[in-house]
Amino acid sequence: MNNIEEIYERAVITERPGADESRHHYYDKGQNRYISIPKEDVTNKEQQLLSHFFMPIEREQRQSQLSAREQAWWDFLLNGAECPAVKEERVRFLYVKLSENDRSGFFEAVDTFFDHALLVVWTGEKDCILIEEESDYPIQKEDAQTFLDVLAGDFYMAGRLFAGRFSTAKDSLKTVYENEMEAARKAALFIPGQKVTTIEMVVPHLFLSQCGEELGRFFAGEQELFHEDDDLRNTLQLFIQNHLNVSQTAKQLHLHRNSLQYRIDKFIDRTGIDVRSYEGALLIYMICLMSTKK
Repeated sequence: MNNIEEIYERAVITERPGADESRHHYYDKGQNRYISIPKEDVTNKEQQLLSHFFMPIEREQRQSQLSAREQAWWDFLLNGAECPAVKEERVRFLYVKLSENDRSGFFEAVDTFFDHALLVVWTGEKDCILIEEESDYPIQKEDAQTFLDVLAGDFYMAGRLFAGRFSTAKDSLKTVYENEMEAARKAALFIPGQKVTTIEMVVPHLFLSQCGEELGRFFAGEQELFHEDDDLRNTLQLFIQNHLNVSQTAKQLHLHRNSLQYRIDKFIDRTGIDVRSYEGALLIYMICLMSTKK
């Protein structure tokens, strides 16, 4: 049944469950995907056969498992309804992908770890979004990383989290959701080693995917230098990530400040690229990422 689209030409396969009442809906657990087929394309015998291979999804069952607020957000994000009312003007989404289908354990982890209430809306068997209303104490990247550590250590669930940006709660918020869902998918593709990601971390990789070959031609010498000297690349990348702070970088590398400064000055003399400038730092960071991919 892997070639379901060849059997049913009007079948639609998505990463999220559908809501069209004119179609049969199934969940393919093996490939973590949702399948919908027009009802008129499926005979009763075929429906029984499909139910043997895939898990049927009934709208009534799904609705009975959701609170009124969860249902309102689910209908808004996935079914074209109006944006639900919120207390604060702006909200954001935190996109979570888990290794296990343990919703009760995940709810317990969220309630235990976070000080303020977060609404959980499930978009798949192991995928959900946390809806956070704006406050004086928004969830930081460090908080998200600690939460994933607790989730893995205490609840035996590995996870990834993409932190979206705060946006005004209105109908256009659905477009924000769709764009950030795509950014979260690309974050998992481009930087799988990072468990907590943001759009700022994804953007350089998007540029590289479009112009990396040209950049590699222009700066083949620097790229080769980084291939030969991983330590130099790691040093410069950490220096840039630390906002060009020599003292902080030297401390993390267990180097004397003057030793690190000598390495940086030597690199600038050799390449002619001033990594201490905004333009130079941006360029070197892109070359570092490109060299890492190699």
